[in-house]
Amino acid sequence: MFELSVSTDGSTPIEFTYRGKLFRIHNVLNRWCEAGGWWNRISDGTYRPNDLPNDNARAIWRVEAAPIGAVTTFELERDEATGKWLIRVV
Repeated sequence: MFELSVSTDGSTPIEFTYRGKLFRIHNVLNRWCEAGGWWNRISDGTYRPNDLPNDNARAIWRVEAAPIGAVTTFELERDEATGKWLIRVV
């Protein structure tokens, strides 16, 4: 994953800088949230008092973006606790 600078309209990313290029987001394909340790808790019904509601919560956007040229699909990840943005998949 690579850290990056992202501009938003308040809640949704609209452009980002990656490897020195400004990418304009043309389309948001999908958006979802993930919380830390979800893979350990799926359907087991076990209460874990150390699990916090926002434990490593992440908001993920799958977007189509391009500087000049062909549009490419990226996954942008925002850490809900720190506000830090990362590219998950290129």
